[in-house]
Amino acid sequence: MTSAAKNAARESDNSGQHLQWPQNLPHDPQLKIGEVRRILNAEFPMLSVSKIRHYESVGLISPHRTATNQRLFSQADVERLRFVLREQRDSYLPLDQIREELHQLDSGVSTEHPRTMRLVNEREVRRPQPGERLRVGEVADITGIEVATIQAVIDAGILQTDARGRLSAQAPDVMRYTVMLLEAGFDLHQVRAVRTSAHSHAHAILASLAPQLAKKSAVERERALARADENLEKFARLYRALLAEDIEVSVR
Repeated sequence: MTSAAKNAARESDNSGQHLQWPQNLPHDPQLKIGEVRRILNAEFPMLSVSKIRHYESVGLISPHRTATNQRLFSQADVERLRFVLREQRDSYLPLDQIREELHQLDSGVSTEHPRTMRLVNEREVRRPQPGERLRVGEVADITGIEVATIQAVIDAGILQTDARGRLSAQAPDVMRYTVMLLEAGFDLHQVRAVRTSAHSHAHAILASLAPQLAKKSAVERERALARADENLEKFARLYRALLAEDIEVSVR
């Protein structure tokens, strides 16, 4: 049977079933889980087989199961997985929110790609300005994360409040990444270790800028902030490279 004939037969078999989004791509289960990982590896080098299994366990993807319980994926499954990974990477969305977006696409409630809708909606969202202080409720509104979860992160010492109980302008991003790690199976103690490391490196960066900051000049202060941002990026890139090295040496 030709490929076209196989597709036609499968579409006939599924005519009474509602296909998951994206409906316009082939749903023939032909790819093994390792093949899916290799297809997506160029864009998502840290994607693992276990992570793909996790996305299945939380209901984001539904690969076909053979009689021997082997997973087989379609081109539509691959694109759906790519969407999940991009939403996590680019929009910092928690998995339950991504699952709701996919549910709307599956059911036909929304026919527009969520990325397009978010570009419009983001224009309406007030973004914290550098130096701004936010109440816990404001962080909840910005991120969509429950107040109780934010309070738990504060209690764990990952987020720090000022004397009036307010959080920094970075708090929304801290919460998004923290929730992503919690959903990936890490705990608050492990996230707190990252907080401790960041605090130490922030002190190192500030110490290197002490001569400029001591001059009390607005111009020098702006230069110091620009230099701090450059050094912050260097630390972040180094940290990512070291993480990748340790994992690669241990796994491969």
